[in-house]
Amino acid sequence: MGEQIMVMAAAFGGILLYDWLTIDKLTKREKALYAGLYFICLYMGIDYVNNKDWFDIIDLITPVFGDVSKAIDDYLK
Repeated sequence: MGEQIMVMAAAFGGILLYDWLTIDKLTKREKALYAGLYFICLYMGIDYVNNKDWFDIIDLITPVFGDVSKAIDDYLK
């Protein structure tokens, strides 16, 4: 768990360090989008560190595109 925390701290630290310098130039709409994406990444990072089976993006995509992707896969085989 300590290694996973270090990986997430390095990743988010690098992102925040770079974006801290450029975030002033963004519009209000871009800042809202950035915050939304950042919180999604933070949620997924916490899920990674805790090794929990929380709701992931694949849980949302599978019911929507599962049959289509299986049909494409079967066609290509």
